[in-house]
Amino acid sequence: MTHETVMRNARIVLRDRIVHGAIQIRDGRIADISEGAVHGEDLGGDTLVAGCVELHTDHVESHFVPRPKVRWNIMAALQAHDAQIAASGITTVFDALRVGLDGDTELKGEDAREMAGAIDAAMDAGRLRADHYIHLRCEVSVPDVVDEFDAIAGNGRVRLASLMDHAPLQRQFVSLDAYKTYYQGKRRMSDADFNRFCERRLAES
Repeated sequence: MTHETVMRNARIVLRDRIVHGAIQIRDGRIADISEGAVHGEDLGGDTLVAGCVELHTDHVESHFVPRPKVRWNIMAALQAHDAQIAASGITTVFDALRVGLDGDTELKGEDAREMAGAIDAAMDAGRLRADHYIHLRCEVSVPDVVDEFDAIAGNGRVRLASLMDHAPLQRQFVSLDAYKTYYQGKRRMSDADFNRFCERRLAES
């Protein structure tokens, strides 16, 4: 059975222009965009834009482990994350899961596997508003990164992998001052502890 929705009186943002008119959706896909007056749900001049794609968000991890030594129900955590994603206009999200753990996180390898399984199960059950895929954040300097990658890579929702190195003077922390501000502030380390932290991460890298 065909399901059709028409929304009219909208500012529709297209690739090359904005039109005032109506959009027809048939079975979940855009069937037609027309200018002028037609019958349908009146959007009162609101703006319609294509959904955003989020390629890298760590938020599913922070919903699952909201504070030290706390594990939330994984499905409830995932649905809370999904609600925020959908409310932000994101229709496709690549949930970033850490593989290769360096001892500086509460998460464990089995946590990433559980989250990956939950994302897959929730999508299959139609419990999420956005389309969720998995982005594996591979901590390349950690000894177990390949084993942890192999444990999740077979999940059918894995679509993206990135190579991460969180040593000083890498990526967004090309300035040691910025690195110190972020990590020493976040972890409340003394100067001596911070220096040891940097030495260890550089050696691993």
